[in-house]
Amino acid sequence: MSIRPANSSATLALALALTAALFSGGLAPGAAAQSRPAPPIISRSTVAITGGTVIDGTGAAPIGDGVVVFADGRITAAGPAGTTPVPAGATTIDAGGKYVIPGLIDGNLHLFLNLDLETLILHEHRLHEIVIEAAQIALKTGQTTVFDTWGPRAALVQARDMINAGEAPGSRIYLAGNIIGFSGPLGPDFREAHAAYVSQAFVKRINETWEENTGRELLWMAPDSVADVIRNYTTLGMDFLKYGASGHVDMNLISFSERVQRVIVEEGHRAGMTVQTHTTSVESFDMAIDAGVDIITHCGISGPEIPIPMESIRKMVDRGVACSVLPITARRLAALEEHNPTGTLTPYMKIGAINRTNMIKAGAKLLMSTDAGIQNPVLLAESATLGSDTVDSRVKLGEGHFNALVGLEELGMEPMEILKSASSNVASAYRLEDEFGTLEAGKWADIVILDANPLESAYNYRTIHMVIKEGEVVDLDALPVAPIISSMKVPEGG
Repeated sequence: MSIRPANSSATLALALALTAALFSGGLAPGAAAQSRPAPPIISRSTVAITGGTVIDGTGAAPIGDGVVVFADGRITAAGPAGTTPVPAGATTIDAGGKYVIPGLIDGNLHLFLNLDLETLILHEHRLHEIVIEAAQIALKTGQTTVFDTWGPRAALVQARDMINAGEAPGSRIYLAGNIIGFSGPLGPDFREAHAAYVSQAFVKRINETWEENTGRELLWMAPDSVADVIRNYTTLGMDFLKYGASGHVDMNLISFSERVQRVIVEEGHRAGMTVQTHTTSVESFDMAIDAGVDIITHCGISGPEIPIPMESIRKMVDRGVACSVLPITARRLAALEEHNPTGTLTPYMKIGAINRTNMIKAGAKLLMSTDAGIQNPVLLAESATLGSDTVDSRVKLGEGHFNALVGLEELGMEPMEILKSASSNVASAYRLEDEFGTLEAGKWADIVILDANPLESAYNYRTIHMVIKEGEVVDLDALPVAPIISSMKVPEGG
């Protein structure tokens, strides 16, 4: 690949160095040692990617010898070379022999998922830095946009706004904050047992950081009272809402009545937000559709024994409800059955594979998602289920999305639909199709260039040659800039 730059004076490398200084008080360790050449120096003036096969994410046939032109961060033209001229003076990126696709999108992850006490205690006041680290790992692996569906709202907002302002590199973040109706990390929906080992003041502080008056107390309230809480909550700067239609620990229990679910959806829509829900059972799935949600999160999960009836799946399709799935590979399922047969989610994943297959056959709008967060190397090394944790991980940020795409391929999803599940489907489900998700004029120039054809094999999504976000080439080797969690070292002999 060759690049012919127009005149420019700004470099992404400088921005990355400044970001490292911002977080660490100096340049990030090893930032100068790069395993590949520094990214090209290109300005936000006109740039054209030429010579590659363009797969635009709309579902249209690939364009051999395609051209994508962008300026000031937005795509201005995309199409065949014969009908898409390269403007005079444009910087050109020669993508001959390569494949040009939209930036990948995860429809459901958690940029702060490090809920162990050690991390919460040591980094209580640095949560936004860990969120930025996660956003940089995501960007490094081709995910130009991510949707965080549960996390500490204030820290996520701070990280989102820093990235949007150009103060730090990272994936574009959209966030929900708390899952409405759920406790914080040290409450009954997550790791309540750990609360006994720290002060109750710390427990209260951490839980309130997540809950912000939207925790389990809502389960006792009448619809009007819930509406008041949600109306206030929607003013706090999140991008969409998510509520729990069923439990997180008690996954067989319904959390909210049908009328309360409808109130939550109505208040979210009144605020101009999409609304999604966490479901884990056949009935919570069906109730959420009737409540009017836009997206059902991990919709393939319906319990350890009973698949979702086709009647409910068809209802979801007919009403245009999008389905955020958690696909895993056959290798991972086999590893779970061998090394973690009594694990809570092992039977759920077996039934989930049936649900996902039926959803594909029914033509559901599927969104690639992972529930992923930053993997802590020390905790991984000490894991009692290491044998399954290390096989095609679903929840390791930077790996999970690649494995999810292979999982969809193994279920028989068409190659073009797999790409859409990680691009245009996600964008349209969140009502952001005018901003990104396809390589079309007017949208953000979020682009991934691959060395191999993703339509031939989903494994080829790993062959990332270049990532471009909002028209800027990303220095992949410099990310994450100032890691806190992912750089932790496993003790010798550990």
